[in-house]
Amino acid sequence: MKINQIGEFGLIDLIKKKVFSKDKQVIVNLGDDAAVIKSSPDRLLIFTTDTLVERIHFDLDYFTFEEIGWKAMAANLSDVAAMGGLPKYALVTVGLPPSIQSEEVLSIYKGMSQIAQKYNCKIIGGDTTLVQKDLFVSIALLGEVESEFLTTRSGAKEGDLICVTGELGETQAGLEYLKKHGRKNLSLVRKHLRSLPRIHEARILAKNLKINSMIDISDGLSSELFHLTEESGLGAVIYEEQIPISPKCVKLANLMNRSPLSYALTSGEEYELLFTIDKKDKTKLDRINKKVKFSVIGEMVDRRSGVNLIRSSGKVRELKKTGFVHF
Repeated sequence: MKINQIGEFGLIDLIKKKVFSKDKQVIVNLGDDAAVIKSSPDRLLIFTTDTLVERIHFDLDYFTFEEIGWKAMAANLSDVAAMGGLPKYALVTVGLPPSIQSEEVLSIYKGMSQIAQKYNCKIIGGDTTLVQKDLFVSIALLGEVESEFLTTRSGAKEGDLICVTGELGETQAGLEYLKKHGRKNLSLVRKHLRSLPRIHEARILAKNLKINSMIDISDGLSSELFHLTEESGLGAVIYEEQIPISPKCVKLANLMNRSPLSYALTSGEEYELLFTIDKKDKTKLDRINKKVKFSVIGEMVDRRSGVNLIRSSGKVRELKKTGFVHF
């Protein structure tokens, strides 16, 4: 069966059945943002990896080499944020076509180093290889988290409040603008070119709230919401009026005659955090909101209710698992 017939997560399920080995030291395995291994009674190691491939994840028509490096590292750092941890060390593998210049390769590493240093993460090695045509960057990253602060995709409870950091829609709207108009208005597309992982925000949330489940928005709000509901065996309802849509997303949507809500639901590589907390923690939210900008957008409900969006008109719309599709 071709992989585009079973999709990314169907393929992951097959790999789980054929390859996955149980180990009592492995706390979290395939299916979450990263793997987690118990290294000491109160400390856990976070392992993650992500790969960016030319013409799939970036295009040299509108990305600089420095921005490619930044983008590759940001994806891995965000996985660590989703687990409530801190990044430590990275190994970098690059696949380089014969036409690339040494200065361009160094620019890739410069972009990676800039964002890694911002979060006290060190690049300590890796590999280089020749490819026939398309450039790729693959990073394996090691992070660390205290046992008490670990957050995962599973664990949401019925009645939990669904929250999201920051504002949504800007990266997907920016990508479509770049494809159509190029780099002529960089202020509107900067978040797509240089997204920031929410490492600091995740730590504040984990230290001050009981996070029942959390995931980073790498493939789109609706897609990530489905991951949370599936891992916890629940349904969800979110409200259009409570979804924080970026003003730049609204501006870009107007320029391209598109719906800002559509961008907010499907925009990948936002690297904002989608998480759930017990309603009893609602009294703590105002205090936390002074340190971390986030919005309460809905609640977890019984699985039989499905996953729904309540429009501003009051009409109920069943949500689909939309967003970036790998296969």
